[in-house]
Amino acid sequence: MTAWTVMLRGIRYRAGRSFVVFLLAVTATTAAVLTPAYSRAAQQSVLTDGLSVASTDATGLTVGAQGTKDSAAYLDLAEIRLATNAALDQDQLLADRLDRPVAAIDTEVTYAEAGARLAYRQDVCGQLELAGACPDNPGEVAVSRRTADAHHLKPGDPLVVHLGPAGAGRDKTFKITGLYTPKDADAAYWGRTAYFSAGSGGDGERADALFSLTEDDLRAEPAATLSTRLEYPLRAGRVRLDDVAGLRASLRTLADRMRGRELEVTTTLPSVLQGIDADQGAIARTAPVIAVPLLLLCWFVLFLLVASLTEERGPEIALAKLRGYPAGRAARFGLGEVLLLTAAAVPVGLVAGLGLVQVAAGALLAPGVHAELRWPVLAAAGIALLAGVVAALLAARATLARPVLGLLRRVPERGGWKAGLAEGVVVALAAASLVAAAGDRTSPLALLAPPLLALVLGIAAARLLGLWSVARLRLARRRGRIVPLLSAAQLSRRPGGQRLVVVVTVAVALLSFAATAWDVAARARGDAAEDAVGAQRVYTVNAPHPDALEAAVAKADPGGHAMAVVRASQRFDNAPVELLGVQADRLADVAVWRGHSREQVGAIAARLHPAAADPLRLGRELSAEVSVDALPARPALRLAAIVADPGQPPRTVTLGPLAKGTHSYHAALVGCAAGCRLIGLAVGRAAGGSDPFAVTVAVRGLTSDGGPLSPGFDLAGRWLARPAAAGRATVTVRAGAALGIDVSGSDPADAVVEHVDTPDTLPAVLAGGAPTDDARAAAFSLPGFSDQPQPFTVADRADSLPRAGRRAVMFDLDYATRMAERTASLADNGNLRYEVWAGAGAPADLGARLGAQGVQVLGTESIDGFTDRLARGAPALGLWLYLLAGGAAILLALGVVLLSAYVGVRARLYELAALRVAGVRAGQLRRALFREYRALLGLPLVVGLAAGIAGALVMLPGIPLVSVGEPAGSFSYEPGFGALPVALGLTVLGLLVTVALVLRLLGRATPARLRDGAQ
Repeated sequence: MTAWTVMLRGIRYRAGRSFVVFLLAVTATTAAVLTPAYSRAAQQSVLTDGLSVASTDATGLTVGAQGTKDSAAYLDLAEIRLATNAALDQDQLLADRLDRPVAAIDTEVTYAEAGARLAYRQDVCGQLELAGACPDNPGEVAVSRRTADAHHLKPGDPLVVHLGPAGAGRDKTFKITGLYTPKDADAAYWGRTAYFSAGSGGDGERADALFSLTEDDLRAEPAATLSTRLEYPLRAGRVRLDDVAGLRASLRTLADRMRGRELEVTTTLPSVLQGIDADQGAIARTAPVIAVPLLLLCWFVLFLLVASLTEERGPEIALAKLRGYPAGRAARFGLGEVLLLTAAAVPVGLVAGLGLVQVAAGALLAPGVHAELRWPVLAAAGIALLAGVVAALLAARATLARPVLGLLRRVPERGGWKAGLAEGVVVALAAASLVAAAGDRTSPLALLAPPLLALVLGIAAARLLGLWSVARLRLARRRGRIVPLLSAAQLSRRPGGQRLVVVVTVAVALLSFAATAWDVAARARGDAAEDAVGAQRVYTVNAPHPDALEAAVAKADPGGHAMAVVRASQRFDNAPVELLGVQADRLADVAVWRGHSREQVGAIAARLHPAAADPLRLGRELSAEVSVDALPARPALRLAAIVADPGQPPRTVTLGPLAKGTHSYHAALVGCAAGCRLIGLAVGRAAGGSDPFAVTVAVRGLTSDGGPLSPGFDLAGRWLARPAAAGRATVTVRAGAALGIDVSGSDPADAVVEHVDTPDTLPAVLAGGAPTDDARAAAFSLPGFSDQPQPFTVADRADSLPRAGRRAVMFDLDYATRMAERTASLADNGNLRYEVWAGAGAPADLGARLGAQGVQVLGTESIDGFTDRLARGAPALGLWLYLLAGGAAILLALGVVLLSAYVGVRARLYELAALRVAGVRAGQLRRALFREYRALLGLPLVVGLAAGIAGALVMLPGIPLVSVGEPAGSFSYEPGFGALPVALGLTVLGLLVTVALVLRLLGRATPARLRDGAQ
């Protein structure tokens, strides 16, 4: 009989035990393969997601030129395409990852006193809803419906367009063939060019693009500056991890080649890839931290497996030695079965690991990501096999080296000094890791603190269980209680019990740590999404000015579940301060402000918008009834009104020269069709100069478009004098039935009396210190929506503001706009950023409604979308690996429990059968077995759970949970239905099922076994 025959028959004879050994070896190999395979897939997912989430213009590539007649910008697009194709033919890597380009030419033109863009864009008519024909022929253009309505244009009309700069160039007449509306103004097709920007300048002098499908129409004027280009979108799904370095090199090479043709290559793809590198690096750093404890646990399980099996076969090895087997042959006889099963498990574990990663990729990772069979995966499987062989040799060495009499002994040997030394080393490493964690939680040694802590607690629990069993055995013997006696006796003399306690403790600790970290991270991601987005949905928009945005929102959502928001940034003490202007009356129904209830937000909103006078809205004309009792002979004086059209700077409109007596002064308000606001009244010289004068004016009434205004002349403080810039005039205001204005001095500037329709200072909610020398100051000045400092008072303080962070100022948009419009134009303020925040009750098609009101939607964010994006980032993907590793550890622990039952099962059944014959009832035996396993598994379950949660509490503040490079800091954990209770429930269920299988196995202890003498 050959050695192979003996091994195969032994495996068949011990089929149940062999199957458990095989499963354990498969699980160990799967766990070893899991880390490199999942890490690779997660890094690919981060790359694919990062490229997909980034805008097309950020990841795409543009080849072209900008300039006048003598530049490459006047080349035919076909020539540029041929040159680019020739360069790409030499670089197949880059060529295969670029999609078909979109050819485009555009130049700035003017028509009908409006600036616009004359554009050629390949296949543009397919992206437009056209009323009329596509401008296919020379001299034809398509005009937007919005522009056509503003300038009373229709298909068939001629349109005179000025090509080239003002004062040069020439006029060209085009025929309007159709009126268009873009099907999707935010589509990737349009690239980064703003074609639909009517009114973006705020002064009615900007129109949407004119589209022509004839390239020569744009080249008609040599002085015109053209932007000619090919825009190549990136095929993000085709970019693999191995392509990244090559892509960077290819982009540099292409830029050098095209520069020789006077063409410029423009792309931000390298910077996008650089941002993705941070997430990939985080996953690469996380994997070893997870792999080390898991692989050590696998190695220890294999060690226990071989040690238990070899010890069980001690009598057979003794018989082999008695029959003359040499030491080497006896060793092969003792180790052959387990080594064969371990080797057979490697390919199965490899396939299982890759399959598990593939399932995880389909459920968690980006579309198109798959498990890859690469050398690190094969190396991990090889290491698992090597570890199994080494564990087998080390575990079997002590048993195989025993003499024959030692192998035939049935009393297990006591642990020696080597075990105590190993435990001391583990304790020392755990202490070192905790010290490292106290200094820096991100260090590699500190990250091993949780598993090492679990291992120390597992050893302590095993020792404690041994001492408790001995004490319990003595107590049960004195009292004569059979069930505690049997369970305590088995626990006190069981050779593998303490090792089993260590394995289960470490496995439960790994899983509970991972589950706790996942629950905390999930809560942190939700909080981060709420803080970052600020409302259920946020639309980034392009609006002419704040008033226009407020009007558009009011029409798009009359129910009040959306609000206009205007943002700006200022700097104080070399740090940015975010400014947030919100519609306070809608804030409570829209904003998602973590830590604040709707009632609390409503109370804050009320403080942001204290009562103030309504603005004085004007129509197309303004009249004032004024009395002048005494008028100086010189200089000639005039009465004027300071008015502001929404978004425009204030302007002075002369009402007429002052004359003695009571007169009505009148002025037409040109350009106030949208409704101007009366800022104030001015008294000044009609012809300039600096001669001193004194005059008293009584303003008795104001009317606009024939209707009286409510100026509140009788209310003190409603009208106030604006301080003179040079301080050379004295202006006094007297409230009453008529507004008295006394002016004296020699200031050449007008004396201005302003209508007060805002608070004296702007109430604000402050996050962070006040932007002044005293961080706790209750008032400060800061430029708001204009270049002039605005006074603020702190109405409330908060740790952070929605969508603005921990250093920000929130205030009422309406009041801030009124204050800014007293001195500045908001339409041409490039520092302002416009958004629309939508609450849960806002219309689902709010974006389309805003577009219908002339507000271009540039982008959309939502809390759910932001949370999903965070869940696909590096920290979340790393935590999934933690969970998978914890699950693998629990499977290993369950396998060890089953193995402990199968090893020596024949002798155990013989003992139980003897106890049955001796008079012990079957129920007592079952209760003793259940009590034994309750102690053997219950203690490590509790200790492991506590160790995992404690490790999480210690380590999580220093671990990035939401975004790379940002440790969690403070975090909150609220008990609920999350990963931890699910993991705990499944673990308990698995242990109960395992115990049930053990009880069923030992239920075969019948008296019939004594007749066979099987032990």
